[in-house]
Amino acid sequence: MKSKKKFDWQIWLDKPEEVEGSFKFYLKKEMIKKEDETKFLPISHLKKAEYNLKFVNFLTNEKRFYDWIIVGCYYAIYHSALALITKKGFSSKNHLATLCALIKFYYTQEKESNQEKVEEKTLTKEEIELVSISSLEKEEVSYFAQAKEKRETASYGLSEEFNKIEAEDLLKKTIQFINKCREILEDEI
Repeated sequence: MKSKKKFDWQIWLDKPEEVEGSFKFYLKKEMIKKEDETKFLPISHLKKAEYNLKFVNFLTNEKRFYDWIIVGCYYAIYHSALALITKKGFSSKNHLATLCALIKFYYTQEKESNQEKVEEKTLTKEEIELVSISSLEKEEVSYFAQAKEKRETASYGLSEEFNKIEAEDLLKKTIQFINKCREILEDEI
């Protein structure tokens, strides 16, 4: 049985022509769609992101359920990403397609014009990577939630501490990402 090779999305960060080709592919496959009614969608997605963040903060105050904090952060990040995409007039139902659209519309390497930096509201490589990593963490958390019941008590204790550290780190990054998206969308809100 052949194993399916995982697509290396990071090529989009260095090769704009790859982003364009992939974006057209996702459009053709209808994983990304042109949206006509986008007036309220960016605001709605951002509100959903903030709603998820409130849930995450509630769980954080409980000082437990760290796996669900990670899941909540994922949804907050993903809805923020969807808010940005809908601002450009598109919707997405696929994580990789969403990542492609984010890079197409919001990621630019440093541009210089007449010795001056061009001021644009864009996402950094680290912010793009956060969107990508959050998806992997969501998948890992889902697996972990099912498997942790079967682990021994000692192993569980270690995993709980690991989840706490991961959750705290992801929460900080999630807040920064939502704030950045809010800044980009400020003329819409």
